[in-house]
Amino acid sequence: MVEISLVAIGGKEVRYDDGTWELTGDVDVVGTGEHIQAEAKQVDDVRGRRARLRFDLETPPASLNPGDVGGYFESLERDGDRYQLVLKTDQRTYRYELNGIEYA
Repeated sequence: MVEISLVAIGGKEVRYDDGTWELTGDVDVVGTGEHIQAEAKQVDDVRGRRARLRFDLETPPASLNPGDVGGYFESLERDGDRYQLVLKTDQRTYRYELNGIEYA
């Protein structure tokens, strides 16, 4: 696991698991880059719960170098209830779909 900071996603909000979550910008790249876990805090609940939102690579096994993800953030896209982190290199575009949550 590689811990990095994606400053560009800090403060962005997503709706997931009946809550609104604000991404902190701190992420862990898991394994060979096929999963990204983004730290988040719940903003629509007074308890302000913390969690990790799991984004899974849309087309494995091709993935980014886990130690070299920080400079490639392109956008956080929403299509209905579906969210994707999009990372782009000179050669490829990687799409990681939000697929799970782990409460802290």
